Amino acid sequence: MRYYADSEGGDYIEDPTHADLVALVRALNREENTFFIVFPDDDDLQWSIAVLTRRGGLGGYEIERSDSRTGETSTVPAADPVAIATEVQAWAETTAAIQNTP
Repeated sequence: MRYYADSEGGDYIEDPTHADLVALVRALNREENTFFIVFPDDDDLQWSIAVLTRRGGLGGYEIERSDSRTGETSTVPAADPVAIATEVQAWAETTAAIQNTP
């Protein structure tokens, strides 16, 4: 499955590796690069997973998942860039595999 990551700060990565996703998380800040989103590389698939900086004084990040096929929408707090990258990659691959099943 192919997918890509697109950040508010202008980074665009096709088929990001785990290391690419960790770097994207670490590059987030509260001024000009507050989020990145991973989308499938197929317009017929309607899912996304985003990582955003948390608002307020709490710091850290939030992971937002959205899958229009299943109606799933969820937001969870997160802190560790490596764990976030693992979650993003696993969810994107699992969701893409499910949506590619007839």
